[in-house]
Amino acid sequence: MLDVFFLSYDESFADDNFEILQMFAPNAKRVHGINSIFDAHKECARQSNTSHFYVIDADAVIDEQFTFKFTPSATQFEYGSVPQTECVYVWRSRNPVNDLLYGYGGAKLFPKQRLLEAAHWNVDMTTTIGATFVPKFQVSNITAFNTDPFNAWKSGFRECAKLSSSIIPNHDNTDNEYRLNIWCERGANRPFGEYCLLGAQQGRDFGERYKNKPHLLGKINDFVWLKEIFTTHAN
Repeated sequence: MLDVFFLSYDESFADDNFEILQMFAPNAKRVHGINSIFDAHKECARQSNTSHFYVIDADAVIDEQFTFKFTPSATQFEYGSVPQTECVYVWRSRNPVNDLLYGYGGAKLFPKQRLLEAAHWNVDMTTTIGATFVPKFQVSNITAFNTDPFNAWKSGFRECAKLSSSIIPNHDNTDNEYRLNIWCERGANRPFGEYCLLGAQQGRDFGERYKNKPHLLGKINDFVWLKEIFTTHAN
């Protein structure tokens, strides 16, 4: 079985979700408290004892049908010519606020060497480290981010900044526009939904404003900065 890592920062619900993960991956390892998402993933790569490894976010509640059995093969190919071993895989997740079902917050599988060699990345980890992005259509989890005002706001802000800036290469802009609209319009009646909507709308504006300034857009992956913005503009 490939290594499985659980990434957490300061989420109040992380301990419970890690216990659930261990029911499906008893040897899962936890990487905790690293402010930079890029550095946190790099730490997973350094700790991994397998050629590829899974990453599960702290707000993920694993679906009971999901397993960690998939292992990429160098003799099987994606898109006709890309070895599976050279790909990043992302599974689908259910959004509890707006009911979207796509790769946001889903389980991810990375090639270790690609991450170890990466010197930088362009805001979105799964699509910009030089490995081919492959979506998997099985649902891996619910992304239960709406547990408090900050985490609901942060999730909406980060995702909609990505969607509105079109920062993710080779993605269908029609899908991005549809998902962006849903994030910004649906779910006010769900727990902490109003904070998710506010974050989504502010993230949309931020992404549009700084779409040609990746050094500023990259701020969405700095949890300290996000908390400052939330405290200043969302309360």
